[in-house]
Amino acid sequence: MKIELDLKRHCIETEMKRRTNAAISGYFMVGSEKIDLENEITLLQQALRAFDFPELRNRWPVLAGGSGTRVSLSLDATGQPNLRFEGTCITPPANQKE
Repeated sequence: MKIELDLKRHCIETEMKRRTNAAISGYFMVGSEKIDLENEITLLQQALRAFDFPELRNRWPVLAGGSGTRVSLSLDATGQPNLRFEGTCITPPANQKE
């Protein structure tokens, strides 16, 4: 699963929280694709626990918001969340607890 994040108006953390809330709301709508929404919620929550958002915003200013940069969130081969943008791939530190 790959989730495209819109950072035009929000920082990376706020956008992930916003997307999580939207997916949870959508889950309870009649006719929703529950499996897809469950996967999206799981990935977003895993990323919210794993990443150090102040460090991300500090080190990569495009993640602080106000950017039209395309940012995607997905899982790598080991099952860890990663962020991709402008040829950069970021994974959470190995010692970070979930």
